[in-house]
Amino acid sequence: MKNMRGGKELKKRKNRSADTGDIANIVSVSLIFFLFDKFSDFIYNAIKNSFFGKIFTSYTKEQEAFDNSYLRAHFANSGLIKKYFRNFRKFLSKEFESSYILNMITKASKGLVTMPLRTLGNFFFSFGIYVVIIYLLRLFLPVISEADISYAIIGIIVCVSAIPMLLSHDNIASAVGKSAVLGALFSNVFGYREEVFKQRTNLSKAKSNVMIFFGMALGILTVAVHPLVILSVIVLTVMVALIFVSPEIGIVISLFVIPFLSFFEYSALMLGLLVLIICVSFLVKLIRGKRILKFEIIDLAVVFFAVIIYFSGAISAGGFEGYKEVLLSCELILGYFLIVNLMRTEQWIRRCISALVTSGTIVAFIGIGQYFFNSLSSEAWLDTEYFYDIKGRAVSLFDNPNILAIYLVIVLPFALYMMISAQKGRAKLLGAISVASVLLCIVLTWSRGAWLAAIFCLVLFLLIYSRKTLRYMLLSCMFVPFLPFFLPQSVVRRFTSIGDLADSSTMYRVYTWRGTLNMIKEYFMGGIGYGSTAFQNIYPQYAYAGIEAAEHSHSLFLQILVGTGIIGLIAFALIIFLFTQMNFEYIKNSKDMSGKLIVTAAFCAILASLLFGMFDLTWYSYRIFFLFWAVMAIASACVRVGRDEERRHSTDEMADFFDIPIVTNQE
Repeated sequence: MKNMRGGKELKKRKNRSADTGDIANIVSVSLIFFLFDKFSDFIYNAIKNSFFGKIFTSYTKEQEAFDNSYLRAHFANSGLIKKYFRNFRKFLSKEFESSYILNMITKASKGLVTMPLRTLGNFFFSFGIYVVIIYLLRLFLPVISEADISYAIIGIIVCVSAIPMLLSHDNIASAVGKSAVLGALFSNVFGYREEVFKQRTNLSKAKSNVMIFFGMALGILTVAVHPLVILSVIVLTVMVALIFVSPEIGIVISLFVIPFLSFFEYSALMLGLLVLIICVSFLVKLIRGKRILKFEIIDLAVVFFAVIIYFSGAISAGGFEGYKEVLLSCELILGYFLIVNLMRTEQWIRRCISALVTSGTIVAFIGIGQYFFNSLSSEAWLDTEYFYDIKGRAVSLFDNPNILAIYLVIVLPFALYMMISAQKGRAKLLGAISVASVLLCIVLTWSRGAWLAAIFCLVLFLLIYSRKTLRYMLLSCMFVPFLPFFLPQSVVRRFTSIGDLADSSTMYRVYTWRGTLNMIKEYFMGGIGYGSTAFQNIYPQYAYAGIEAAEHSHSLFLQILVGTGIIGLIAFALIIFLFTQMNFEYIKNSKDMSGKLIVTAAFCAILASLLFGMFDLTWYSYRIFFLFWAVMAIASACVRVGRDEERRHSTDEMADFFDIPIVTNQE
């Protein structure tokens, strides 16, 4: 009995000691977290209250100083100028509203959406039948031209697709609203209200006959033109019509189609054409009094930089080719002003982000598939002797793995925003899939600059998102030395080769930078002219032996300096400074968590692209150039939307002579 009692007492003592040990462990861990939290608070408060913290949160003061400046007071706020501007705008608006062309377009668009769906079915069925007939004529009469089986396949598909239209009793607007895919597209993405889909059908036998003959004519036209081209023109026509109805739709489309423009031979030209169409639509809306135009100090900095680019190209060493590059670049910068002035609600901004993330996720999946199936990945940008264990680099829909890498780095923080801000489990899962696929595809580009930029982007985003991030970063530092034992050796070797001149790619960049610096010594003030053509004309005179064929400086900052001179670099630095001020101030003061996350994502994307730009010319692709300014505009637009909401809540109404009540996109 005594032994049993002694055993029980011993067990109790052991349990007590175990409990005491658990409590001690919890206390020690809690103490560590407490100390880390205190350290994090100290760092954050020190940054916020420091001299630099105050400088980078003073954008509003500078904007107020600009609003009260002599230029603003005697030009923008001049009563005489306001009067002339209003009268001129009224005159143009009256001319537009009473114009024959505008009335015809309005009637045609209204007649189209109220047209019975079976009338549209008549057009497509007729078109498909005649495409097949043309194929059969080519098959049995080879004198015309060689038969192409794709004609018959397309014709049959179009005919089969037209059958449900022929059996429908709805008009086009109603059919679009009832469609699960098209209804979601027009309602959730393009912002159309539900009542737009409730239109009375306009029955007309004459229109039905016209559509049949129109389909016949286009079908016969396939004798000379491929049917895919005709269908593409029809889709593009519908897209242009949507943009003219609502230029905001054009912004969403432009952000989505950036990677898919690779299917066109002149992708940059197509992007420029799209921006031009959006610009014309916006100007028409502005003149008619249905959109607004506002300028802030950061916008003027962007204008100043664009002017420098233009004049550097006008007197460029690149000649006429260089001047064309400058014109296209300045036109794409217009995208910044379009987004800032068109994205007037957080809902529209979210649509832009959704389009960008959706497109980026598709691109990432294509890149992952290419890599793992050994398809369309490239070894042209890889030192295969030094990196013998890397089979190639993913390019996805881009021609260059580095361009794909910077595109995905810019998309990454927005995918992270979509995941964090999602309210439902399914949306969070989709966001997580986007983040994971983008990260994996960045790895498979094997771009070391992109890896550094992605790590920097994620760390900065999480640091801004939560103070607890610093706690976990400090704790995770102890695991960093063990990472090489868990990561693939190919990844470790690629990452640790950063700065290793034994790698031909690194050596090529270093000597290109040195040659560019030799150019800068000669053209420090004015530059040689903006664009790659000017660089390619002058650089060989200053290049090191064997590096004469470099198409650009492999550095965004060196390229700006050598192209536009020190004035251009200062102007660009001013934009980044104002952009940083604007974002930090909004993140610090705003109470809107969703808006803060959007601004944080855009800010991280810009800074990550600038970090990448230290090692490569990220603007070499016009699509990335446009995306850079578009992301900057998304942040600027979000800040202004947030400020406007705060002013509404505080009943602080500030008038601006440009302010015109905005109307929805169904006008």
